[in-house]
Amino acid sequence: MCKPLITIALSVYNVEPYLRQSLETIVNQTYKNLEILCIDDCSKDKTFDILQEYAQKYDRIKVVKQPKNQGLSISRNRAIEMAQGEYILMLDGDDLFALDMIEKAYKKVLETEADLVMWDYCTFYKDEDLSQLLRKPSELIGFNTTNKIALLKRPAFMWVKLIRTQVLREYNIHFPEGLTKQDIPVWWHLVTVLDKIVVLPERLSYYRQNPFNTTSRKDRSVYSLAYVMDITGEYLKKSNLYAIYKDEYLRSRLSLLHGMYDYIKLELQPDAMQMIRERLDTDAIAYINSPACALSKRTNLFYKGYMMGNLLAKLQYDSLMLARTIYRKIKV
Repeated sequence: MCKPLITIALSVYNVEPYLRQSLETIVNQTYKNLEILCIDDCSKDKTFDILQEYAQKYDRIKVVKQPKNQGLSISRNRAIEMAQGEYILMLDGDDLFALDMIEKAYKKVLETEADLVMWDYCTFYKDEDLSQLLRKPSELIGFNTTNKIALLKRPAFMWVKLIRTQVLREYNIHFPEGLTKQDIPVWWHLVTVLDKIVVLPERLSYYRQNPFNTTSRKDRSVYSLAYVMDITGEYLKKSNLYAIYKDEYLRSRLSLLHGMYDYIKLELQPDAMQMIRERLDTDAIAYINSPACALSKRTNLFYKGYMMGNLLAKLQYDSLMLARTIYRKIKV
């Protein structure tokens, strides 16, 4: 039986130090019927040169250079438009991948006729031994994919998901432009419209943690946490799905908003606080005070102490933050 074409959409920007290693784990996949679509977001280093070098060696590789730096979302949206594969997998050019990742994912497709297959990952640092990390059992063992709330609690990362390309086009799913954390509204859209999502309980993607990742920045880009949840809420309401997913949406939104405040640079915290206040509507307040509230203790104390004027909660929150600061200093 002829295996279908699968598109790997590799979005890259200034990843020269890591790109060759990443490409080696892509071109050497055991599944061979691949279209490797590499989109360079106008890199300033030798990223584009490396892509061209590999394109000359492997005819499966197509290289596209964006006319100017426009961000990951636009690169991914362009890949969705260009993809010729029946399935698409969106990867980043500084990560690594098990050589049998796509083979195993496609086997799941054959077994289940899934529209989306997702697998597990591990995070590694520059010189870390991956073999040690891979000994840890997958968190997806025994995972129930019929539970959509449980699915929504999983990381939204697109680089652990093989998706039927037609699904993205049929439902007009696009990544919001100009934002980081753009995977979040896309994941919510996919989970709420698809019934054929299956898991592959193995760690097959290896996420490189380095200081230059957009996920490691503490500047105004962290505000994207607020904006992507705004987009998600608008989608749910427009699709008449808000009532169904209300509690999980509020839990996720409130957690991310607090995370935004907690993570951002100290000088930007007043602006972050104002953004949170603007989004603390009656539904959010009711959720925080309800028995169904599933926020972490620290996040709950933050809202009750800093947003609702509960002095005891504020003191408890400040004590927790002080203890965390002391612990981190001791640990270093």
